[in-house]
Formats: sequence, structure tokens, C-alpha cells
Amino acid sequence: MSGNVFSLLSGPARMAYRMASATGRTAGAALNTAQATVVAGAGMAIAGAAAAAKVTTSAAGKMGDAAGAGGTGVCQAVAKAESMTRQGLDMARALPRKAAWVGQVLTDLHERRHHRRAWTEHGHAYIEVRGLEGGGGRARELATGVPKALSRLRGVRWAEVNAVTGQVLVAFDERRLDLERLLETVRAVEKANGTQKEDFSWSRATHPGDSAAIAAAAAELAADCVALTSAVAGKLFRLPALPREARLAVALIEVEHGLRGWLKRRIGPIETDLMLSLVSAAAHGLSQGIASPAVDAVFRALLLAEVWERRKVWQRREAELCFCPESLPHEPRSRPPRPRHRPRGPVEIWSDRLGPIAPALAATVFALTLSPGRAADAILAAAPKAAQYGRGGFASAAGWELARRGILPLNAAVFRRLDRISVIVIDSRALCGDRPRVLTADAEPGVEGARVWQAAADVLAGLSLNDVDGAGPWRHGGIRLERGSGPDRDRLVVHEHGRRLGRVTVGAELAPLAAAVLDAAGSAGSTVVLTDEPSVAELLPLLPRADQIVDAEDSLAGHVRRFQEAGEDVLVVSAADEEALAAADAGVAIADACGGAFWSADVVCGGDLAGVWRVLRTAAAARGVSERAVRLAQAGFALAALLILLSGRHRPASFVLAPVHVAAAIAMTGGAIAGLRATRAALPPPSAHVP
Repeated sequence: MSGNVFSLLSGPARMAYRMASATGRTAGAALNTAQATVVAGAGMAIAGAAAAAKVTTSAAGKMGDAAGAGGTGVCQAVAKAESMTRQGLDMARALPRKAAWVGQVLTDLHERRHHRRAWTEHGHAYIEVRGLEGGGGRARELATGVPKALSRLRGVRWAEVNAVTGQVLVAFDERRLDLERLLETVRAVEKANGTQKEDFSWSRATHPGDSAAIAAAAAELAADCVALTSAVAGKLFRLPALPREARLAVALIEVEHGLRGWLKRRIGPIETDLMLSLVSAAAHGLSQGIASPAVDAVFRALLLAEVWERRKVWQRREAELCFCPESLPHEPRSRPPRPRHRPRGPVEIWSDRLGPIAPALAATVFALTLSPGRAADAILAAAPKAAQYGRGGFASAAGWELARRGILPLNAAVFRRLDRISVIVIDSRALCGDRPRVLTADAEPGVEGARVWQAAADVLAGLSLNDVDGAGPWRHGGIRLERGSGPDRDRLVVHEHGRRLGRVTVGAELAPLAAAVLDAAGSAGSTVVLTDEPSVAELLPLLPRADQIVDAEDSLAGHVRRFQEAGEDVLVVSAADEEALAAADAGVAIADACGGAFWSADVVCGGDLAGVWRVLRTAAAARGVSERAVRLAQAGFALAALLILLSGRHRPASFVLAPVHVAAAIAMTGGAIAGLRATRAALPPPSAHVP
């Protein structure tokens, strides 16, 4: 039945696609037409203010000659006002360019993206390069040729290609160069390599500094607000409305996920969501449906807040993560193919069940009532909005709060997949600090073990792990530590005034939040897997269940793929293993410890474990939120189906579909509250671990 529905709906989907394309082209033309008016109006107003400021400055200067210090203060205030007007004038001049950019982004409806993403901030330019996708000799030539060409420009400090994002990052002097000059240089290199006409793949995750997601979310929110206003106005003034069957195509696409997937492959994920949102808003607004655009508007506001904060956290951490050419990956790290399909989460399972149920229910309703409107209501009732909005509200609220706390999502979609996580693999090195400590001590005959322990600890105090990585010796007063030989190569021998006291095993000091991280990892019932590391052996009794320990000598990515092959959904926490982060279904990196490896991750935390603890708490709460949202969706669907079958033929759609909209609002609100609770919890007190 799913294939038949797909064939049936391909016509409406193509029509919606053409409508969205025409709407986008019209919007782009309107933007271009409005540019002259915007510049003229804003420019005249701000230029007039600047001229007035200059006159006032002159007058204030004359007053200052007479009034002394008082006049100087006035001059300074007016000079500041003049500076602000100049900034306003620059913003007005840039407004047409930004408006045209928004129009290009929102109307790029193609199988491969035509429009190049490029922007500047804080003296850095991010420019996508055509032809870097897929590797090969030509991609390598571009990766070396583009930075060389840019570095020759006066005002460029350095330039380097990010092989993961397909961009070139340029550090430059904004007073001597602008974005257009940099783009001309990039285009020249592309033309020399024959890639000037190549397009960009939709498969790359949206860069956190890219404003495309913000523009799309803002457009969706605006469309819902316009639809809500139109519906309310139509009700108040008793205007003619479209029949509710007009909403049928949108509801069918929401139920039939094959169509949504086809659209994503055709025009990209952001554009698909935008197009469906615009078509849905238009259908509900013109048919005077109030509840749906009202709930949608709140959901879009949550989404806009999330993507806005995501860009802000990138701006705050940009200097930390992109401080030099060596901080960028020079080779593309593509995600390896998964051994088998990802397991379905609660929302996906319910949505899959609704696929064949919705057409059957609509046919049954039509057979019993002979009403096309009631059949359309049945399709609308089957849309899993409550389940999707419950999970989406949780993900948006959690992503917003985590970004506020400095946690950077490189792939924001990961928060919407946390409800599937069943295995959490933690690279034990991520739980360790950079200071050494004594793990075990063996005393020589006649020497107390405590004495050996204390002597070694006195020498290690103030040293780092790197300091004790060599052959030694290390001294403190009359105590000397040196590397053992033969079988004792991994241990240190303790001497005091030439006398041998014993041998010690040295490992890393555990981070204060190490136990808290393990507790958060196991709190949702997920299997917690640790790599074999002597420094974390003491934490094993703290785990809430019998979890696995894997050999640290084996490839961590190999362990991840074996879990995936067994049908598990895997989250990896690592401070350095780029391959494991790329293979994971959700990769959580600690940036300070792993240099450029964080580009393979989905989420980048700070140098301590506080961010990891919050992400794992979010993952622990995600499945419960999705399950509650699905139960609300099931209740709303059942009540709406009963009302459709039992109520009179002239009952409005707002009455029979009320349970669906109420369930969606409750699920979304509950999900958002749960997301904030999971991420705002107070950190547990740090604990000192003494072997």
C-alpha cells in the first residue's frame, strides 16, 4: 500500500514542488525590486542623520571653546553618535546584498545545491570551494592551489582548506580586503582547474556559522504567523475559505515518508522543510484553520531560538577552534557506511504504522459518511504531529540550552536521534586528567608499602603525564624514580638515598567528574562500554549494571561497527579518536584535548567533563520524552478518529481535529520542559579518586 500511496501522491508532490519554486522565484524578484527602495530610504535617512551629526559636532565644538570641559563632553557624545550613524549607513548599504543572499538560499531548489555559501565574521572568511567533494587529484590541487592564491593577496594572514566542510578559511585584514575580492580569487582557481560549474552536495551538514538555517527558520515562522493572522481575520470578517480538502496533500506528504525523502534528495533538507512549511501555512491560512498554524508558530520559534544560539556559540568558540591552519583537517574524513540500517526510534515506529493506516482510515470514513471532507480530516488526524513535535521541542530546547553553556553542535540533527541510543562507548582517556598518580605499589622486603607509595607520590607532585613518559630519572630531595627494565619496563623503580624501596605503577589522575559521567551514561538503561585503561579500573563498581570493557589496543571504531552490526545505536565520547567519532551514530568530542579531531564529531564540548555530563543527561532523557510524545499522539489520533466517525457531517474540522492539536501542544511543551530540565541541572560535586 505504501508504494501505491507514493505513486498517488507523486503528482501533488510535484505540484507542490513547482508551486514552491515559483513562489521562491517571485520572492527573489521581489527582493531585487525592493533593493533600490530600501537603499534609497535607509540611505537618505541615515545620511541625513550623519549630516545633522556633523553640523551638531561643529556647533558643539564652538560651544566647547566657550564652555571648556562641558563642550568637550558634548563633542565626544556627538562624535560617538556620528560613528553610530556611519555604522547604520554601512548596514543599509549591505541590506540589499543580504536580502539577495536570503533569496538565493531559500530558492535553491535543485538536486545539488547551486548557490555557494560564503560569509565573513571577526576577520575570518568562510568560502565553499567547488570541486573539493570526493577527493582525487583535482581536489588535492584545489586544496593546495586555493590557499596559495589567497595567501598572495595583501592583507591575508593565512588561508587553509577545511577538508571536512569543503570550505577555505581565510584570516584577513577587513580594512584592506572584502569578501568579494576573496571570492574572485577562489573563482579564478576553480576556473583554472575546471570546477567552476560544479555544484555542492546536500549531504554535508550545515556549518554552525552559516546563516542559512536561521533564514529558513525565520521564513517558516513568518509564514506561520501570516497564516494564523489570515485565518483569524477570515473568521472575524466571515471571508470565504478554501475547503479543508486543500490541506490533504500536505497531510499525505507528512504521513508518507517516502515522499518527504524524495523531496529531500531533490531539493535538500532545509529547502524541503521550508517548502512544506510554506505550503502547509498557505493551506491552513486560506482554509481558516487556526489551531495548526498556532502550534506550528510556537514550534518554529523554538527551532529559530536553537539555530540562532548555535551560531552564537560558534562565534564565541571560533577563535578557540580555528586559531591557525594546523587546527583544520587537511584530509576528508567521510563517515564509513553503517553495517546495517539504524534501529527505529519510538517516533519512527509510530510513523511507520500510520503510513498504511491513514489511507485505510480515510477510505473507511468515506465509505461510512460519503463525505470527502471527513475523509480529508481522517488523513489530517493521522499525521504524527504530536510525536514529532514532542521530540522536536525537546531537541530544540536542549540544543538551545547546551549552546548557551558553550557546547557546540556541529550537526544539530544529532539531538533528534538521541532517543535511539542504546550503547554508549567511552574512550577511557577522556575520563583522565593530565597529571600522574600512583596506581599500585610493591615494596621491597623490610619496606612498608605506604612508604613506597608516599615517596613516589612526592616525586610525581607537580609533574604532568608527558613529563614521566620518558626514561627518567625524576628526583625530589633524596628520592629518585627511574624507568624499569625488561618485564618492569612499564613500571617505575623507587630509590631513596641509593636504597631501592620498591616499584610503582603510574597512571593518569581521574577527572573530578569522571564518576558523574559514568552515572549519567548508565542512567537511561544504555549499555556503557569502556576501553581498558588501568586509571579507570576503580570506577567499575560504580557502574549501574554489568557493562563491557573492551581492549584499548583494538580499534575503537571497529568496536563501534560491531555494536552497530548487532543492531545497536552507538554514542561515542572521545578526546582524540577521530575515526571512532566519525563511525559513531552520535559523536561527542572534547575539543581541548583532541585538536582538529572534533570535526568528525557531532557535538563539541569544552575541556572539562561538564559538557559531556550534560549531553549524556540529555541522551538519558530523550527516549522517555519520545515515548510520552508517541502516547499523546496515539491518544489524539484515537479521539479524533472517533469524533470524525460519530460527529455530524457539518461539524467543523477545528472540532474533530482538536484532540490532535491539543496533543501536539502538550507534547511540544512537555518536551521543551524536559529538555531544559535535563540540561539545566546543577553539576554534581567533584570527587577526588584515591586508589
